[in-house]
Amino acid sequence: MEVDLRKLKLSDQLKKVNEIIDSDFSETSIITNEEAIIKIIPMQILNKKIKCKMKFIDDCWKINLVAKEVA
Repeated sequence: MEVDLRKLKLSDQLKKVNEIIDSDFSETSIITNEEAIIKIIPMQILNKKIKCKMKFIDDCWKINLVAKEVA
């Protein structure tokens, strides 16, 4: 799943990111133009079983979140 948040204001982007992190997903990509989002996500997934990769491409951030499999 890919979610493009660039057209939303920051508060709406934060709400959507929280919904995604709290949902039951296996893999998702978030596209944002807000640097605040990339600073907040690592703190929010710290105690969850989620891997995160971030890239800056074409003036926006692409954040890939992958749920770690539970053994």
